[in-house]
Amino acid sequence: MESRCSILRVYVKMIFGVLCVLCVLCSCSDNGGRRMEKALEMAGSNRAELEKVMEHYKEDSLKLRAARFLIEHMAGCYGYNRKYVKENLSDVYNAYDSINWIFGYRINKEWGKSINRLSEHFYIFMPATDMTADLNSISGEYIINEIDRSFEAWRRNVNSSGCSFDDFLEYVLPYRRLNGLVADGARDTFYNRHKGLFYAGKDKKWQEETDSLLHEYRHLVHSQFFGTRIPMFDASTFERLKRGLCIHRCWYNSLLLSSVGMPVAVDVVPAWGNRNNSHTWNVIVMDGESYAFEAFWDDDRWKYKRIYNNMSSDSLWGRFRLPKVYRYTYSNHPEGPVTDSKVNSEDIPPLFRNIKKKDVSHEYFETHDVEVELTVPIPEGARYAYLAVFGYQRWNPVQWGKIDDGGKVIFREMGKDMVYLPVYYMDGRVTPASEPFLLDSRGKMVVLNDNGERGKVYLRNITGEPVHDKNLPYLNSLRNARFVGVDNGNEKDLCIMPGYLNVEMNRYEVETQSSYRYVRMYLPSDTIAAGEISFYTAEGRISSVKVTSDANSLSVYESPRNLTDGIEATACRCRTKEGYIDFDLGDEHQITAIGVYPYLKSQISEERNYCLYYWDKEWKPVEAKRGTEYGWMDFWDVPVNCLLMLKDKAWTGASAERPFIYRNGEICWK
Repeated sequence: MESRCSILRVYVKMIFGVLCVLCVLCSCSDNGGRRMEKALEMAGSNRAELEKVMEHYKEDSLKLRAARFLIEHMAGCYGYNRKYVKENLSDVYNAYDSINWIFGYRINKEWGKSINRLSEHFYIFMPATDMTADLNSISGEYIINEIDRSFEAWRRNVNSSGCSFDDFLEYVLPYRRLNGLVADGARDTFYNRHKGLFYAGKDKKWQEETDSLLHEYRHLVHSQFFGTRIPMFDASTFERLKRGLCIHRCWYNSLLLSSVGMPVAVDVVPAWGNRNNSHTWNVIVMDGESYAFEAFWDDDRWKYKRIYNNMSSDSLWGRFRLPKVYRYTYSNHPEGPVTDSKVNSEDIPPLFRNIKKKDVSHEYFETHDVEVELTVPIPEGARYAYLAVFGYQRWNPVQWGKIDDGGKVIFREMGKDMVYLPVYYMDGRVTPASEPFLLDSRGKMVVLNDNGERGKVYLRNITGEPVHDKNLPYLNSLRNARFVGVDNGNEKDLCIMPGYLNVEMNRYEVETQSSYRYVRMYLPSDTIAAGEISFYTAEGRISSVKVTSDANSLSVYESPRNLTDGIEATACRCRTKEGYIDFDLGDEHQITAIGVYPYLKSQISEERNYCLYYWDKEWKPVEAKRGTEYGWMDFWDVPVNCLLMLKDKAWTGASAERPFIYRNGEICWK
């Protein structure tokens, strides 16, 4: 392991040296002349191949511009060659194919176990040092063929032929869609399969055409995260194995769609703001607008601009909060610490060593600039700080900012409604630079620290938003439930629940000039499942609410009184013959809002041990205790102004617990 890491360190330094050269080149102001000269110089013995391309197009100004674009930005492009991949991975791919055949190409747990065992039976290690730089290996014939075919496909495409030439250069022309891939003839293969069949007539909308084309490849599906250690470097392998991750399908779609002239790219959220992991998807860039879509086949594939706006929720997966969105590019976009000669590569997070990307956050959501005062002493030599979000038990940097002379940093164009931690990154390690804060939906910063306030915390879940899809029956069970105010037997509508519940307190505004003591909730069935039902006035939450209906609890540990006890974690499922639940507010109130917290399956087990933590420069324990038989836990004397997290002590490493904020008895998962 030590020798393997040392090889990678050498490679990182080598690539960083190339990046430093690129940053100098990209700062030139002569419209690429110096960049071209330096690129040809870096090509070494392969220079003649690149000059062959320039000579070939000397009489064609547009194609010459395309050739110059490819060559000027070729530095920083690299990948494996087909022979090397075949020699090292053929046995793995043959075994994978055999397992697919045995299981009838169906994904299930047994298939997954067999696929995972391939990593144990085969030694799979593809050293980065065995990649070759495109400048030193790409043939002139290959580049000429890519340029000619790209122009032909672009001109044949009735939808994209009118897009700008700059968009053509960035999103149609590039042969390399991701570093590491084999530069082969995949786009020729795709072009010959589909030329003249798609985007050929103006009677069809381009989105419908795109759906039709991608529908032909719907059999290429997500691997469900089985076999993630098995690498994949070309389109033919993906077609053979028929299973892959989002990034595989994204570069595959990018090769496919660009081969028929569609301007396409890959967008990425490097880390979610309220979930673990990251995500990639595809985007069509047309007439100055971008159209994001799910890479794998989906009946509602064009929804990402709608559900990634940091305001909405998805009915299947719940809320997504995105701190940043970047777009992978072929062209170079050096910025920040990678352009600073005084910063070592080990002091730059990997995300920001990659200059083949650009920030497109503003295309998805309303952004906000954040100014932070660094309260932790600045390490010697640190010139930049980073803004990080939490996932899989670590803080992941998603934006950089330069430290000014006063110890302050501005982080540009951040997403709202999530928790951030300012950090330093030195010698490959993340350390806190200040206190975590919530950047709320209005752009207000709320610092999360131990201000001395203590309180009780009640919990039944530990992973937050990801439980959404596992609780769909409960989240949908109260759709169209209706609240009415009752006065002397007369009823007046207060509000109707419009759809599914989010994994949080869902508030519904009430417009009424009347005051009510009694409220009735008409149910869509004879059963109610909820964590809490709350009623609010202009002064705040009404605390004296009681359930007056007869209702039969479906669990010995759940009671109808749990619906109004002010504790979301207690929860209740109960059945009522009348099809409604009556509430007594204790006195007459003018109601301004009604809140409903969903019923969620408990993640607490009486057979496991848990520990509640709070963040103060690191995760510090509040209390450790065993789970309960009734499905929820309570903790006392908790620093409630801090960021909190409940950990299952049996889960180790990069486990899935999520942090949360606890305010006035309400859980806000982050």
